[in-house]
Amino acid sequence: MKSMMKYIFVAKVSMQEALAYSMNFLGRGVFYIIIISIMVFLWKAIYAQGVDTGDYDVNRMIWYLIIGELIALSGARFYEEVSNDVKTGNIAYLMNKPYHYVNYQFAHYIGKTVIQLLVNCIIAIPLGLIYVGSLDGFSFKYLPFIIVTILMGLCLDFMVNMALALSAFWVEENEPFRWIYQKLVFTLGGMLIPLELFPEKLYQISRFLPFAFVTYVPAKLTTDFNMTEFLQLAGIQFGYIILMMLITMFIYQRGVKKLNVNGG
Repeated sequence: MKSMMKYIFVAKVSMQEALAYSMNFLGRGVFYIIIISIMVFLWKAIYAQGVDTGDYDVNRMIWYLIIGELIALSGARFYEEVSNDVKTGNIAYLMNKPYHYVNYQFAHYIGKTVIQLLVNCIIAIPLGLIYVGSLDGFSFKYLPFIIVTILMGLCLDFMVNMALALSAFWVEENEPFRWIYQKLVFTLGGMLIPLELFPEKLYQISRFLPFAFVTYVPAKLTTDFNMTEFLQLAGIQFGYIILMMLITMFIYQRGVKKLNVNGG
């Protein structure tokens, strides 16, 4: 219990730091407005041409994109910090602190992410109402389940980024790993367009890849919630989080062992 409390404290401090530098979050909020506005004008032009988008009418499509971008722009940035800690050897000093390095980073991430998520939500809801009105078929009784899947998407995103950042134990220039991962989330993760618009074979493959459970699944469930589908997809989403957590911890332990062997 004491161990858990110290990480809760870290998250609280992280939230306070975020509030103290509120302009950083407002800046990302402005960027969010610009991106969504561009997407809205683009998709409205596409719909004006009579393009077939399956079950996605303009209302559902815009809200889908709003939720997808909401998740993508809410996660706190930590990749460079972790990579630099490893490259500079600072992690050897941090390992002697009374906390687990990965757990500390996760608590710090949660604190900042919660604030950014709230800021983006405050922007997203009026933005959607202005552009296309309320989301058709939305019911507030499903909101708790939607929040759960959004938060799990952000947790999965953290675990993947942490695993890639820790690759700095072996690869000095590991920035391309993050770049590739981000582009996979943009495409196979369904952030730019719903996966249902992909060719059938690609859709059947991509909808079960981990990238889809970062943005696509939360956005899909928000715009077209189904309890049976939620239980299935949230279960897979949780499984991916556990899998990536195990992989991350394995990489960290191997990296620490390498550091100790080399006298770091």
